[in-house]
Amino acid sequence: MAMAARRRGKPRERSRGFGTLPRVVIATLILGVIGAMAIEPTRQLIEQRQRIAAMSSDVQEIESSNAALEARIDRLKDPDYIEQRARAQIGLILPGETSLLVMPPSRKAQKRQAEREAAAAARAAEPEVEKPGAIESFLNFIGF
Repeated sequence: MAMAARRRGKPRERSRGFGTLPRVVIATLILGVIGAMAIEPTRQLIEQRQRIAAMSSDVQEIESSNAALEARIDRLKDPDYIEQRARAQIGLILPGETSLLVMPPSRKAQKRQAEREAAAAARAAEPEVEKPGAIESFLNFIGF
């Protein structure tokens, strides 16, 4: 009863702080601001990872290109390869060798060859008439 008397006797003092709803709103706003601040660094991190992946593929392409160029450099150090390239590009002839130049057929010769091939194809497409055998020829001769 003593407590009940105390409660009745003294008016209750109200706390001067905020109520529950304003505290929840303030906490939500603070968390929202913190979340918004975290979005930009996260976005930058994702972009950096994408750039790293793209650059890694570029590095792999460049490394393969470098390997191909190094192989070409090694080939260009080979005297046999250099001679082969010189013969193909500039027609290199060593002393004692004879150069032969093979000319393609003239247009007139190409046209005649095409005509011959067309005639042969036409003959092949025609149905062949069977020649009568020896007995049939004899029977036709005597009138049967």
